Amino acid sequence: MRLPRFGVLLGFFLAFCLAVPPAAQAAPAPLGGGSPLQTATSSRCTAGFAAVSGSVGYLIAGSSCGRPGETVRSAGRVVGVVSAAPMPPNGAIVIRVTNTVDWRLTGSIPPTDSRVTITGSTEAPVGASVCKYGATTGWRCGTIQGKNQTITFPEGTLTGLTRTNVCAEPGDNGGPFVSGTQAQGVLVGGSGNCASGGTSYFLPVNRVLSMYGLTILAGRER
Repeated sequence: MRLPRFGVLLGFFLAFCLAVPPAAQAAPAPLGGGSPLQTATSSRCTAGFAAVSGSVGYLIAGSSCGRPGETVRSAGRVVGVVSAAPMPPNGAIVIRVTNTVDWRLTGSIPPTDSRVTITGSTEAPVGASVCKYGATTGWRCGTIQGKNQTITFPEGTLTGLTRTNVCAEPGDNGGPFVSGTQAQGVLVGGSGNCASGGTSYFLPVNRVLSMYGLTILAGRER
């Protein structure tokens, strides 16, 4: 006598489950220049710029942001894998973005508030104003003081760098330099700090784009 009642209840339960829509998947978060990055072997650094090759998205960052084959994360979520890191280091690496469920590439810096939206990568001359975004210090600005600089770091000697009087601190490495809305380069090192002032050097982004056949991502969306 109880079987019919159980069947009715089971039918009601199934109908209820079918009527409840599945939970909406969270929209991918913006990712690009200024995003904090980290691997298992590196300290925190900052993404330089978003770039593309065909339908594949990439991040350009400083060479201290990861080694070939390493998995890169931001805010604890996988971003992708370091796909290009020349030896000896030239100051930059390229990260292939493989996690397109959690992330969407954007040309805005930083991705979360879109203060600057990249429109190209025209190189600015000596004396031009330039600004850097770093995960530690945020926006800092100054001027371009020299080009084709050669600097020796513990990891090796880098050539063709641009010198600025923009300060930087640990965690900013790899961060983007811009002049207006034009991408300029990625931070590779410097001296001093943002309390007393300092000198910083960036690797021109056009060198990286040319080396790997990439195109800078311009605009808010990919």
